[in-house]
Amino acid sequence: MNNFFKATLAGAVLFMVPLSVPAQNYGFLSNSAMSYFTKSDWQIFNKTQNDVLNHGRNGVKVTWKNPQSGSHGYMVPSAAPSQNGMVCRYVAFYNVANLIKGEGAYKFCKLNNAWKIY
Repeated sequence: MNNFFKATLAGAVLFMVPLSVPAQNYGFLSNSAMSYFTKSDWQIFNKTQNDVLNHGRNGVKVTWKNPQSGSHGYMVPSAAPSQNGMVCRYVAFYNVANLIKGEGAYKFCKLNNAWKIY
């Protein structure tokens, strides 16, 4: 099975499974673009994601890139209804790593000063 097919299949399965994991735990994305991220990719991605969630303007694309690995992508935040009194935001992601492309959109809510996927 080639990597493109695996990544596509993993992405399709991902959208059928409800997620409730910490924003920094991306283990469920095996065989996706993010599964090829290097340690420095993750550092740049996580910093960008944190900035987008905390300060990003709705509808404004924020790009990230690691010149060392060539991995890159962008995030677009938007408003989401609050949930159980928590501040929430939607974020659409598009990433490329190791010639694998991936995208998705997730709802994040802030609980105890940390963003989590809901």
